[in-house]
Formats: sequence, C-alpha cells, structure tokens
Amino acid sequence: MIQINKTTDYLIFTDLDGTLLDHKNYSFEEAQEMLTFIKKHNIPLIIVTSKTKDEVIKLQKKLDIKYPFIIENGAGVFIPTKERYEMIALGKKYEDTLKQFHKYSKTTPIKGFHEMSDDEVAKLTGLSISKASLAKKRTFSEPFIIDDISKIKSLKEQAKKDGYDIVKGGRFYHLITQGQDKANALKVVKKYYEDIDNKSYRTIALGDGENDLTMLNASDQAVLIKRFDNTYIDCDIKDVIRTDFIGPKGWNESLKRYFSC
Repeated sequence: MIQINKTTDYLIFTDLDGTLLDHKNYSFEEAQEMLTFIKKHNIPLIIVTSKTKDEVIKLQKKLDIKYPFIIENGAGVFIPTKERYEMIALGKKYEDTLKQFHKYSKTTPIKGFHEMSDDEVAKLTGLSISKASLAKKRTFSEPFIIDDISKIKSLKEQAKKDGYDIVKGGRFYHLITQGQDKANALKVVKKYYEDIDNKSYRTIALGDGENDLTMLNASDQAVLIKRFDNTYIDCDIKDVIRTDFIGPKGWNESLKRYFSC
C-alpha cells in the first residue's frame, strides 16, 4: 500500500475530455470517490487540457479546487494568486496562430473554431451554447476540423516549417506552436511546486488521447485511460497503467488501484 504522508508528495496531472470527464456528457461523477480522496490528502490536481482558460476556471469552481492549470495543449500555464491567475505563456499569441491558419485554409479544406457559430461548436462538441462560447475564447491555439484526413500529414509538415505543429485531440485537430506540449507545461508546474516547497514531487499523469502522450511520458507514473470506443491509443511507455474502464470510471479505478484504497 502507498502511504500518503509527509515524506511522499504527489502532483496529479489530468486530461479532461474522455479522461476525468465523460466523453459524451462531460460529467466527472464516476470519478468522485478518488476526487474526494485526493482532496482529503491535499494532493494538487492539475488540469491539463486543450480547453480554454475560462472553461477550466468554471470547471475548477465545480470541482471546488484552485490549483495551477494548463490550457490549450500546453500553450499556457496559469498559477493562482490571491485575486487572479498569473499566466506563463509557452505558445504564440492567438492572433498569430490565426494568421497561419488562414494561410493553410486557402489550400486545405479546414474550418476553425473562429469560423463557427456558438451553435456549430455546440453541435460538434455536445456542449451547451454558453459553454461552446467559452470554448471559442482562445488564447493561443486553434481547434479545427478537416474534410480530407489524408491531407493532415502534408499540412503538419508545412506547419512545422512555419514554426507550428498540429496535434490530434479527442474531437478536433489543433494548430499549436511548435515545441509546446503538455510535457513541457507539466515540467513548469512541477518546478513551480518544488521551488516554492523546497522538496521533490512524484508526478502521476492521466490521459486518453494522442496529445497526452508527451505528458504521460514525462510523468513518474503514466495512466492510459480506455477511450469511449473501448480502445487505447498506441502507447509503449514502460510500466504504464491501462485502465479497465472508460473515462472517469477508469480514472477513478486507476488511482484507487495506485493508492491501494
């Protein structure tokens, strides 16, 4: 059994959609048991997501937590202060990303969030109109859909030449800054905690998508969540825990197993 005590300190980094949140209804109800456990033991729960700042702040209120969080696939880290959040930018500004996006959209059939109405985003995501509006308030990156998947490879190659990259999330592709990823952001947050507390932390990372792989690789313990279609993404990380259940139920099961609750 793993003992939760003063000599063992953990940071838990978690993806949201399809991991802590149910892929269809965005509920974290099936993870409530271990959410309560880690809150009881004061283990920081670090959200790492493709979602926006406003979306995460709203979710943190529902979870009743206020820890650092990582948005838009590692593009920005937000550290809570007494009255606001301090931002550490790891990606290029949204307006610069959009200029690049418009360059690609002239030759490739892609459609970004900024070109969609709140209603369109709601239909694609299953979010309410108000939540879809929050999803469109980007700071760094642009989610998009593409008509011809076969063009993604060449588009990704072009993006890399321009200092950008394309990653695949649970529902969309994302145009991001080259070099930014969830792993780099994880390391920033870990260093922040170790510097202010003057001690080492063991990191646990949970995710289900291709854009989670770098984060899982950078953690001390990787947890691969079974996807909504009962599959796993390809992952060859040593000692990775693969969940038996999907989404938040798998999230709960894996942490319960890890902490031997």
